[in-house]
Amino acid sequence: METETRVAAIIIRDDKILMLRGKGHEELWTPGGHLEIGESEEKCLKRELKEEIGVNLLKLEFLGIYPGKSFYQPEETYNQHVYLAEIEGKITPDAEIEDFLWFSKEDFLSKKYPMIPNDEEKVIPDLIKKKFW
Repeated sequence: METETRVAAIIIRDDKILMLRGKGHEELWTPGGHLEIGESEEKCLKRELKEEIGVNLLKLEFLGIYPGKSFYQPEETYNQHVYLAEIEGKITPDAEIEDFLWFSKEDFLSKKYPMIPNDEEKVIPDLIKKKFW
């Protein structure tokens, strides 16, 4: 089975992380999506941020690669390439995004919202460990 690449953005404002919730789902996840053939990671993230939430990508800083299984399709594995990102524009969710929220450390520590396991178990703890959040 082929391992997919997902590119994700960590967007932090006022010490909160932007998280998305897809239509028909309860879990939160970081903005981003799957890399298309021949597409760079930066181009993928620019496309996904524009499509999902209508914003423009300004700046990227590589955080790390986090392997995992797809939460919604457990037979699929992926490597999530995560970047700290700066954006501009008004967040306007598209048809596939139910809602967005600015997620605080208190929300994370209290497990206030269900999250995709890779973000909850690997990405966010690494952000805290590396003192980015």
